[in-house]
Amino acid sequence: MTDFEIVGNYPAVYFPGLDLIAVADLHLGLEASMTSRGNYIPEFQLEQILDELEQIKEETGCSRILVNGDLKNQYSTSYSEKKEIDELLGFLTDNFEDVIIIQGNHDTFTESLLEEHGLRPLDSYETKGVLFTHGHETPDKEWKTIVIGHEHPALALDDQIGVTEKVDCLLHFEGEKEVFVLPAYSPISNGSEINRMNSSELLSPILKQFNLDEFQAYAISREAGVFDFGTIQALNKAME
Repeated sequence: MTDFEIVGNYPAVYFPGLDLIAVADLHLGLEASMTSRGNYIPEFQLEQILDELEQIKEETGCSRILVNGDLKNQYSTSYSEKKEIDELLGFLTDNFEDVIIIQGNHDTFTESLLEEHGLRPLDSYETKGVLFTHGHETPDKEWKTIVIGHEHPALALDDQIGVTEKVDCLLHFEGEKEVFVLPAYSPISNGSEINRMNSSELLSPILKQFNLDEFQAYAISREAGVFDFGTIQALNKAME
């Protein structure tokens, strides 16, 4: 099993043995995209993300950070999105010795922005037997442990009076292969209610190879904390 820690109440995973923090699906520029569709959202994501990453850095003392795809939201790249990406990359390169950027399916037209900060996008990154890739495509190499994003996993939790709350979660499976599915770091992205889905509804072709019921689910709420709900199967049985 790969050692890992959920950092504070944040959707970030620290791998002590790798000296690495992993986050995914920041979707910078999402507020502008939503506003353009008629749902006004004030632009606050970047400031919040920078504040949180600073705290994560202080808490772990980690020298390396990996963004596991979908740094940005729009398939095209607007001026405001470029500005946010530039500010985030400047923060990361100023505060971490090593910054690794995995290319997600939303990360079009980012190469020149990354080059300005001495970075380049990668399809995947492997270290000490752990493969990081966004998850929208099946990797072309063999792996034993994989860390993906893309799926935006969340749990639909019902209370005693039938009200449903959706909470982001980290998924972890350990068998012949080990799989981590990172939650979306964006505070306003929509999560997929992973405990109410079947395999055919999943986004990632990697995740479709496994039985979701066997995954361990860790709910992560910035407000309420982290909760280990056991396997998806056990959680669903408890809510019957």
